[in-house]
Amino acid sequence: MKQLKFFVLAGLAAVLVTGCGSVQLIDEVSGMKPKGNAFTQAAYTEYLMLAKAEQDESDIDDAVFFANKAKAAAMGEGIAPQAMAERTIPKFAKKTMVKERAALVSNLWNGGEELSPKAAAKAVAMFDCWMQEQEENNQPPDIAACRKAFNIAKLDIKTRPKAKMAKPMMKKAAPRAPMPAPYVVYFGFDSAEVSGSEMVKIKQAYADYRLRNPGKILVAGHTDTSGNKEYNQGLSRYRAAEVSNRLMELGVPRKMVQRSRHGEVAPVVETGDNAREGKNRRVTITFIR
Repeated sequence: MKQLKFFVLAGLAAVLVTGCGSVQLIDEVSGMKPKGNAFTQAAYTEYLMLAKAEQDESDIDDAVFFANKAKAAAMGEGIAPQAMAERTIPKFAKKTMVKERAALVSNLWNGGEELSPKAAAKAVAMFDCWMQEQEENNQPPDIAACRKAFNIAKLDIKTRPKAKMAKPMMKKAAPRAPMPAPYVVYFGFDSAEVSGSEMVKIKQAYADYRLRNPGKILVAGHTDTSGNKEYNQGLSRYRAAEVSNRLMELGVPRKMVQRSRHGEVAPVVETGDNAREGKNRRVTITFIR
């Protein structure tokens, strides 16, 4: 009985410590003066409200998640809706959410952040709210509330008008535009997470895909030489998969994307074994005619 009591008390203590940590984080973020543009400043406000709401419901993990996104927004970092792969969404809802996320990302990329920053920030935060509630899938009113707020906000996002194609002056076709140099997306140490700054490169690659109309897009994952070779092989696969998923969420057809993993065998900077090198932790996006 004494042993059981010890484990119960130890578990309770761990919960209390975690809860106190989230309170401290939210207090820290609440005192920040947001930097960046109008979009990131609005995102800071939205995510801070979500963090406090989850804190009130004693959902510590999600309170910390939203607080960290508010912190990133306050620092002026790029903010995007959470990747679908980061949460376990019920099958019946996943297809709709993937479609909605792709449309939202496309609108953000097409001027939404600049033309309607508050609506764009609201839509991004409410999509994350919808994802979080849909993953838990036990509070239908909360799911509906987040989804409704997302749907209202997305309708207020303004985008740049699509450029009209000029009629050709000559029957002779213009020469095809050359394929761009490979895009290189860099990663943090032991990470397959795409940062806000690197997501800009993926968006540019998507823009070039629409402009150049390549026959195939090669997405190749790499690591540095730090750590186990077999582990690095797997890490390079995760990195390639993450970049491929982001491209497909933007609108690139799955059949266009060809993934490969190379682990640590093809570094751009020769370092020898067990060495950390940021330029080797990368995924290349290459267009093939």
